[in-house]
Amino acid sequence: MFARMFAAAVTASALVAATAATAQSPRPPATQAQAQPAAPAAPTAPQPSAEHVAIARQVVELSGASASFENVIPAFVEQAKSLFLPTNPDLGRQFNEVGDMLKTEFQPRVNELIQGIAVAYAQRFTVEELRRIQAFYQSADGQKLVRTIPTIMEETFGRTQQWSQIVTRDLVARFREEFAKRGIRL
Repeated sequence: MFARMFAAAVTASALVAATAATAQSPRPPATQAQAQPAAPAAPTAPQPSAEHVAIARQVVELSGASASFENVIPAFVEQAKSLFLPTNPDLGRQFNEVGDMLKTEFQPRVNELIQGIAVAYAQRFTVEELRRIQAFYQSADGQKLVRTIPTIMEETFGRTQQWSQIVTRDLVARFREEFAKRGIRL
């Protein structure tokens, strides 16, 4: 569930940004070379060794973090299809065919993201720390944590929504109360 919520949030923000950029720029589509994102600014920390990143990647995978990105590309494809389908309803079958093709084409790019996350771990944890974290995730307690996190995140999301609605309601009531004291009705 956490993966789906994350994928939905990432998808929505990416598509909003892409749609806004497309709407503002009537240029022809960029070639693949032009469409490549700029490389991120070089971090101030030295680049970790390949072994260091490999251990970090194992930690990312053991923690379940990499699994949370498995459905990101299919979600992106479905969102992209939903942008085109309303104005091209007669092309539904073709959108499904092209969408399936693009899912296969773009799924390997998830590896880029996971590798970047592994580098971020490697830049923040020593090899020794990563080995201890790895050992934890391989332990019974670590495996229980990985299995339990999605349920906890789902429950946390629900509780956060409920809490924020109550706090927002109470804040609005207090605004009205304070403005009423000043003779202003909101």
